[in-house]
Amino acid sequence: MKSYFCLDFLLYVGRWIFSAFVMMIPLYFINKYNITKRLKYKEYIDLIIIQIIGAFVFWYIDQWIFK
Repeated sequence: MKSYFCLDFLLYVGRWIFSAFVMMIPLYFINKYNITKRLKYKEYIDLIIIQIIGAFVFWYIDQWIFK
């Protein structure tokens, strides 16, 4: 079991911080163009869309981190 005080965890935290900034871009466009404005649970659907985009963006980075 790895400790929180290791380089791998620091890299993982950095990835999460980086992903927040990267995911702001598609979230901005989803909100700007009101893609899901007529749906009942707009915020949840936006979150699901952003998470799917993030999965495509960070797939290889996560594989590298967890290797």
